[in-house]
Amino acid sequence: MCAVLTPATTMAGTTTPAIIANTAKAALSCVSYSVEGVCFFLSCGWTGCWIRTSIKISHYVPDVVVSTYNEPLRHPWTDIGTVVATTLTTAGSALTGRLLDSSAGGLDSNSAMANFKGADAIGNPAGMFASMLASGGMFTMPKSIAFPTVSELAKFPSKELPNIGRQWTQVPASIAETVASDAKGLLSSESLLASLGTILKTIEGVKQVMEIAETVQQIQAGIAGLQQLSEILSGSTGGALFCPGGASYFNLHFQSELDAPFWRGIVPVEMIYPQAWVPGLGEIGSGYTQTWGNLYPRTGEIIQSHPVKASAVLAERVASIIYKEAQPHIYSRVQPSGGYRYFNYGEKRKWQMLYPQAWSGCQQFGQNDSLSLTSFGDGATSSDDGYAWNLWQKYTCCRRRGVYLYSVP
Repeated sequence: MCAVLTPATTMAGTTTPAIIANTAKAALSCVSYSVEGVCFFLSCGWTGCWIRTSIKISHYVPDVVVSTYNEPLRHPWTDIGTVVATTLTTAGSALTGRLLDSSAGGLDSNSAMANFKGADAIGNPAGMFASMLASGGMFTMPKSIAFPTVSELAKFPSKELPNIGRQWTQVPASIAETVASDAKGLLSSESLLASLGTILKTIEGVKQVMEIAETVQQIQAGIAGLQQLSEILSGSTGGALFCPGGASYFNLHFQSELDAPFWRGIVPVEMIYPQAWVPGLGEIGSGYTQTWGNLYPRTGEIIQSHPVKASAVLAERVASIIYKEAQPHIYSRVQPSGGYRYFNYGEKRKWQMLYPQAWSGCQQFGQNDSLSLTSFGDGATSSDDGYAWNLWQKYTCCRRRGVYLYSVP
């Protein structure tokens, strides 16, 4: 049975002030603040060493807004996403050596027949509330959007490929013998490795920063709501510790136009993963018999008749990229900074729809609604097939007070 999230407000596109306001409305429902235990640290000085402690807590932070769309000009985040998507369409054409059409395919006949969607992940400005609480209410509004670089992609051969090899050892031998040879053939392909090298060189010429000064001026009205949100959360938790999120406000953590060689499957490196070959692995759901769609290969092609579920699967694909290291994509990894000791980072998340409806709460994707009279997303379809989701990521942390020793529990 799907959770009912009310009230839901229908909109014609969403804006930055609306995202901040709707995040604030859902905060008390989605944060799920909890005290987990105590962390122990070793602190040393001129007079000797001693044990210091700090509270271990967990909660969710609205890290990024993940949007899916058919056409960059009809991006659901109108004042930020539309500009970013249309700007990077040219960069995607340069990387792939072909014009990119509005449905995220190519203008050649094969790509035009595929059902592709564009997607991006942009830091939610409302996510700074945790940083505000952690720093005593101080924050700095950015003046530009930083674009992803190839730093994570460059680490793929040395860090992620060995991990993929270990994943194949977990696949039953009867299945692996059938499909592993095809994956191995892709891995040993000289054209695949050459394509990676070409992309690493080409992306260096893409402009890395885009000014957003006008947008910053437009959202000042939302800052008061953000400060109010921080005060509410601080009061509801007794002024306790909060874990700063890993996303950078307004930073572009993923954009399918910039990631075109991989998101469109032109360079089929995603097919190296066993999850791309073995049914039931990496499904958005409880397995092969109950699934909204496959997580791998993490491209823009999706086979799902319900448009809201299709968008949800694509959003999960984007999330599975940006929270991991050395993935075969062009992206900026979401990772927390220093000052705190984090646990089980990036493992759990939940979602809040921001467009075409604004939910007042969060839920996880992949729920079994096969026996329900209604399906997930019924009544929330978008006329332009554009969707925006607030990704609330779970963080468990304690403030560093020396060299970490252990925690209880």
